[in-house]
Amino acid sequence: MPVALEPRLLILCPLAREWSFLVRRFEASPHVEHLHDLKIEAAYIPDWRALVAPGGHEKTQFAVQAQYLIDRFSSVGLVICAGAAGSLSPDLSIGDVVVGTETVEHDYRQLFATRPLPTFPGHGPSIDALRRLVQGIGFRVAFDVIASGDEDVVTSERAQAIRDQTGAACVAWEGSGAARAALFNGIGSLEIRAVTDAADKEAPQRFDANLPIAMANLASLLLLWLDEGRTGS
Repeated sequence: MPVALEPRLLILCPLAREWSFLVRRFEASPHVEHLHDLKIEAAYIPDWRALVAPGGHEKTQFAVQAQYLIDRFSSVGLVICAGAAGSLSPDLSIGDVVVGTETVEHDYRQLFATRPLPTFPGHGPSIDALRRLVQGIGFRVAFDVIASGDEDVVTSERAQAIRDQTGAACVAWEGSGAARAALFNGIGSLEIRAVTDAADKEAPQRFDANLPIAMANLASLLLLWLDEGRTGS
């Protein structure tokens, strides 16, 4: 591993397909180095000091792969979980992006005692920077709660139950795994999701059809943010 490789950002996509969409968009901008000596496929963008890799499907696998990369690169200061989501809010449409002010683990079911669901705040400075950038971006960017749980939500009834339980705007799987790994290492985390479906019976088909749209918008937001950080503007 080259000594010069010192990423400050670790951007992880749950699925390899999501990662591929993101990397293809990034390859049109700054120089991208594909890394071949890791256990996980990864790409490094020196201009941004960003390492982009698949995080794996479901919370535990995502946390394991995040921890592996954090162990390899002690320079990492922020873990970003970036991928698709099902909408829980009528205000969100296909391709809209949600920046997680909090990630709530909705499937943490403790029955011996009554406690609030595990909740992980998003990285405040990154959220503030993104808020300043989204005016006129061309698609909606919401700053709201994201629900995290190892469950495909494919009925309107279940979607409403999770919204009632968490107050979340959208639902996905891996965010709390990323947040737990980051918290364990004393670094920041942020979940950013783009809407592919309405978390209803049509979700499986709509996910496949709308993933390119969702990931294109997510990539556009990340490109804007990373370029802003690189130039210091």
